[in-house]
Amino acid sequence: MKSKNGAHRHSGRATPRSPDDPITIADLKWCLDRVALVMHRAGKKADVYLPIFERLESELDILKKKEAALERARVRAARVMQEHSIKN
Repeated sequence: MKSKNGAHRHSGRATPRSPDDPITIADLKWCLDRVALVMHRAGKKADVYLPIFERLESELDILKKKEAALERARVRAARVMQEHSIKN
């Protein structure tokens, strides 16, 4: 999205993504930052955005746990493969 001066509003984002790309931790953190700014600017009406902020926090926690579990599984598989001389 472009602002009035033609610059991309989301230019500070880590990388552009297509709708088919999976949502990343960086994406969720970027969204949380933006919603926090909107909430700050909303002042006393910030609570309107609270459900969105909380949902993003929840999704971030879920994704972090998922990625941590996948990494633990990779480490375990690598150990088992090495212990039993299993090749890919």
